[in-house]
Amino acid sequence: MRKLVHVIVQPLGLRVDVHAEENLLRTLRQVGVWLPSTCGGTGSCGKCFVKIVDGVDGLSELTEAERKHLTRSNIGEEYRLACQAKLLGNVTVLIPPESMVGKPRTQVEGVEVKVTLNPAVTEHMVEVEAPTLKDLRADYTRLADALKETIGIERVAVDHYVMRLLPSSLRLYSWKPRVVLWSGGKVLDVTSRENLGKLYGIAVDIGTTKLATYLLNLSDGTTTASASMVNPQIQWGEDVISRISYARGIKETRQLQKVVVSGINQLIHECCLKAGIDPRYVYEIVAVGNTAMHHLFLGINPKSLGFTPYTPVVQEALNLEARSLGLKVNKAANVHVLPVVAGFVGADAIADILTTQVAEEDDWGIVFDIGTNTEVILGKKDKVYAGSCASGPAFEGARIKHGMRASSGAIEYVTIDSETLQVKFHVIDDEKPKGICGSGVIDTIAQLLKAGVIDASGKFRDGYGGVRLDVQGQREFIVADGEETASGRELTITQNDVREIQLAKAAVLTGAMILMREARVGMEEIGKIYLAGAFGTYVKPESAVAVGMIPPFTLDRINSVGNAAGTGARQALISLEARVKADKLARKVHYIEFHIFPDFQEWYLKALSFPEKGVNRSILV
Repeated sequence: MRKLVHVIVQPLGLRVDVHAEENLLRTLRQVGVWLPSTCGGTGSCGKCFVKIVDGVDGLSELTEAERKHLTRSNIGEEYRLACQAKLLGNVTVLIPPESMVGKPRTQVEGVEVKVTLNPAVTEHMVEVEAPTLKDLRADYTRLADALKETIGIERVAVDHYVMRLLPSSLRLYSWKPRVVLWSGGKVLDVTSRENLGKLYGIAVDIGTTKLATYLLNLSDGTTTASASMVNPQIQWGEDVISRISYARGIKETRQLQKVVVSGINQLIHECCLKAGIDPRYVYEIVAVGNTAMHHLFLGINPKSLGFTPYTPVVQEALNLEARSLGLKVNKAANVHVLPVVAGFVGADAIADILTTQVAEEDDWGIVFDIGTNTEVILGKKDKVYAGSCASGPAFEGARIKHGMRASSGAIEYVTIDSETLQVKFHVIDDEKPKGICGSGVIDTIAQLLKAGVIDASGKFRDGYGGVRLDVQGQREFIVADGEETASGRELTITQNDVREIQLAKAAVLTGAMILMREARVGMEEIGKIYLAGAFGTYVKPESAVAVGMIPPFTLDRINSVGNAAGTGARQALISLEARVKADKLARKVHYIEFHIFPDFQEWYLKALSFPEKGVNRSILV
């Protein structure tokens, strides 16, 4: 019997077990991933590029066709032609964006929150006195004096890049330029008055799994374009711990920094293209992310986050030059990074609080920003508690037999008739299903619990239709028959898949219980529950409660708020008051390290069980 090899396909998060000696291109097609290939797999067209990010030795040697099409640098970076590679062992393959058919769905939209428009970046029409033989003041002094007279600022600083161009700029625009200022005193641009109104900023949410950018007009605060993509760092691991482990030295940290900045630059270009503006008119970027993503974006080695006591290198809000980070916007643009709270509660959590306003209400509210790393925030006016749990990538479809990220061809919603066990499902973009994303997995398990097919311990019960043994002897439930799927193979939820979801959902539920115990708050005292992030947006609240991922709140209290972190970043981009509020919040949040909480292990083990009839009261405070 030929051995099985395990193939992971990024950035889709698809997993497949195939027999050794199988062709990689055919294997990808079997799971519904179609790469450009016009030569019928002979290697002559050279279009089916893939990058091998792990398990290079798991493929056959380079062929002559590959040596013809791949450059020396491509070969050094472990690129292969899928049609020429045979699978010999376990391998992780990254599909380049240009080869991707069907873009992974990421959450960009979020609840809108009104703030008073007061950006750090402003523009002013200034008249500067031209020099004469009787007036020999330097160009910089003339500009500073004109700004003092026009808008009353006392201290003026000019970016070094702007300083180098100042003589020609002032003369080119006849000493009557448009001047762009940051924070009331730093000159970012001296340009033609014809550019009045070309004043833009970028808000960016740097997630472990995805990147989301928003282009805002700083003159009126409107969002003019948005774009998103899978975080390209994912090739070095799907969770923050993997990336922290990889970034062991300066070289590796720099590598991760460069690739995420490259992704952000790509999204900035896409936003500017949509809006029809030149990136040179982007004068500020506000960035949020968890603490590990924050450090890697800034090129800071995150290894201190990987061992106790998990301290960040910096917590305060930062202002840096965009060009020093490699961001392709105005050369003098500022980057504002919101403060972080602790090792695993970052600037994205602060942005969540800004968006949901849980720190401003009289009643308690709780936020679940669910993903590979889940932040849980419990707060009301003057009291905020927060912690982070490593819920793992199962909610993104990872470690699930037929799991995949939410992209074209993913089953995202499932209903099962409790009597007949007939399955109905919805597929993203109405394609033939290729796999099951996180919300679809949660739906399936919730429905199987309701039908009694799975018991509270997570075991499949005997005697139910649709349940069978797979080739490895474990029980699985058929969600989609082979004739319905893109690959012609059945898509199932296995016993191991159920276990993976139990581990992930138990972490989230335990985190919530710990915060409620620490704050001495009962379930009935919590007025609003917010589900944030891509997974939090698309998972059905009733399914989340049914599997015990969150406490059994009544559904009328649960609100999906989309990309709350991105919304918070947008607030900070157009409101200096929001930045002040963010700084105060970072000092105010009471951080809880969940895994060292005295009852953590006991509560976590109890939370592994599924609720009986929708309620698991064994660990409720």
